[in-house]
Amino acid sequence: MKHLVLAGLLVLACTSARSETVEGDLIRVIDGDTITVSTDIDPALTVRLLGIDTPEVRKPNTPVQPCGPQASDRTRALAAPGTTVHLEYDPTQDHTDRYGRALAYVWIGDTMLNHTLVAEGWARTYVYNHQPGRHADALAAAQRDAQAARAGVWGQCPR
Repeated sequence: MKHLVLAGLLVLACTSARSETVEGDLIRVIDGDTITVSTDIDPALTVRLLGIDTPEVRKPNTPVQPCGPQASDRTRALAAPGTTVHLEYDPTQDHTDRYGRALAYVWIGDTMLNHTLVAEGWARTYVYNHQPGRHADALAAAQRDAQAARAGVWGQCPR
């Protein structure tokens, strides 16, 4: 019995460490780090790209920030309406934020949109609740490279 319980705990631990993915079609880009996706579960799921933050363009009572329009435009160029996306939920993170938006890494084919935006300098890394996500190291490395190249928010936009 003891071995059965231990085996069950091991399976549970391995299962909880795996990320859950959901396929959907992109409906629209709201801003640089927020999109709307149609899935089998929700026809209009608002998704906040996990692990990144782009300059604000739509936040109430907040002026448009430098590079905000460019970051939003780049997200629109990378993720056109109708594009099939895979949402990767991170088992180390909450699935939704305080606004009810899904928190996910967004994959288009083999490319993570979150990573591309950081690598090109249109987003900064962002850690939710002081708990780095499963792709935090890769995002941080991409940000260091973007900073060194003075790409996007790191040099191309007025401050």
